[in-house]
Amino acid sequence: MKKKLRFSSFTWGEISGCLLSLMLALLLLKVPVFTQAWEDFVLAAHFFGQGELHYQEPVVVRIDEASLRALGPWPWPRSYYADALWQLDQEAPAVIGLDLYFQTPDPENDPILAAALTEVATPVVLGTELALEERTKFWTRRWQERGEIPSLFPTADQGYLNLLRDRDGLIRKWPLLPSSARPAFAERIYQAANGKKALTINNGVMSFAGKLEAFPTLSFAQLLAGDYPQDFFRGKVVLIGVTVSNMDRHGVALSALGSVPGVYLHAYLYRNLVEASWLKPLPFSCLLPLLLGSTLGWLFLWRNRVGSLLLFATVGTSLLIIIIGLAAGLSGCLLPVPSMVGGLVGTSLFLLAASYRTELAERRKLKALFARYVSPEILDEILRRRDVINISGERRFVAVLFADVRGFTRYTEEHEPEQVLSQINQVLGEMTAIILRHGGLVNKFLGDGLMAVFGIPVWKEEIWTEVFAACQAIVTNKNQPTGDALAVGIGLSWGTVLAGSVGNQQRMEYTFFGTPVNLAARLEKMAGPGEILFPFEANRTYPLPTESYTCEEVYIKGLPEPLLVGRIKEWG
Repeated sequence: MKKKLRFSSFTWGEISGCLLSLMLALLLLKVPVFTQAWEDFVLAAHFFGQGELHYQEPVVVRIDEASLRALGPWPWPRSYYADALWQLDQEAPAVIGLDLYFQTPDPENDPILAAALTEVATPVVLGTELALEERTKFWTRRWQERGEIPSLFPTADQGYLNLLRDRDGLIRKWPLLPSSARPAFAERIYQAANGKKALTINNGVMSFAGKLEAFPTLSFAQLLAGDYPQDFFRGKVVLIGVTVSNMDRHGVALSALGSVPGVYLHAYLYRNLVEASWLKPLPFSCLLPLLLGSTLGWLFLWRNRVGSLLLFATVGTSLLIIIIGLAAGLSGCLLPVPSMVGGLVGTSLFLLAASYRTELAERRKLKALFARYVSPEILDEILRRRDVINISGERRFVAVLFADVRGFTRYTEEHEPEQVLSQINQVLGEMTAIILRHGGLVNKFLGDGLMAVFGIPVWKEEIWTEVFAACQAIVTNKNQPTGDALAVGIGLSWGTVLAGSVGNQQRMEYTFFGTPVNLAARLEKMAGPGEILFPFEANRTYPLPTESYTCEEVYIKGLPEPLLVGRIKEWG
């Protein structure tokens, strides 16, 4: 019959817990407090990892404090911008971008600027603005375009200047809105300069590569005065914008840059488009197998008995993921580390809880198996070091002791039942106390006798002394019934046995199988009242409690050859 594949080793609780951890990981993708912190870390690493950079373009024409001192207070007549366009047009730049809003009329100078926009040969892109509405659903934040703010120059080439901030007021994401009919300012400049559309960007993170000083720059006053090197603008993108300290400033996620003028942000956006250097989120099609694989991986590790190392493994793996995510960030890929680490931590915490639950169940099982048969000290050792005993089955080197009350059948016939039970309980109780006191395990009671094992949970050389001392104490115990009729006979053996629990869920018993068990049982049957029989090995030094012993060869059922047996029956 074909064997069916089953998953019975996994409980529904474990499987559902891992699925919940996976859902937690996916949820963390949308929680800004986690994702933004990681994005800021990657941005900083990406920034400092680039070192000192120097760009050829775009050239930033600054409307700065020096220009205000030279040309007068703000706002300026729009004829100044017309002069700048005519001046730049003579230098043959690739594109001119005006990072300025023209929303309020200037009746005297607007016709001059409109004429310049029409007459210059260089493509000119004006900045405009979109009216946006924020839509929030759970942790997801989206912007809805409501319309375009009217411009004084509707026929001019335009791109919107909106810079979208996260909830903490900082700029880190690309402002491109795929639903907008008009491209973003930097995107439109890229199209005009390169003759092609820019790559589609979905939820990308801006790359702030290089300091502000990496861009070639000139003050607006110097431009109008012609104070610049030859070919300074030729074939390059030129951006004109305000850099005055109290105007058009924006906080960014990269604290090293401080407050950044808007024109420089558009310069960064343009460089991102040219170099495709924005931080691209890992596709969901790649993320889901990673999260699912890591979750199932933890489950596999835990089921393979490494639950005790799970927390350390989680920390180590989380650090590894962070390092991988950092390396990916330096190469331009944004690995969603918060979700992956969150998934790992969530899975590990669940599996630790499951492992703790299983450990409690195993402790209860071990306590139920051994509490009645070992001393409290040995029981504590078994519970503290569960690895010393494998109840599922293992081979152990132990000493096996069988003890039986002689003449007990006749004693039961001659005395009342109450007296018989009281007497045998006294005898077995005294033997049990002696065995436990000498580090043995009382495995089972056999009518008027018992079976005990020494060397559990661990074998120690001093056990030989304890075994023979326990045998002497049992046969010479002054508290047990006197007279040969109720004396005790002992059979002793040692060797490797098979140890494990047998039974079912209703009744489970830890016991031993093997030749040493059978041999000790048969030697006990041959022992007379007050005697101890054991296999005598001439090359072994025994810690015998007396020098009065004899040796004889005895035929034992199941053994092919006679066995040399030591017999102790006199105590000096």
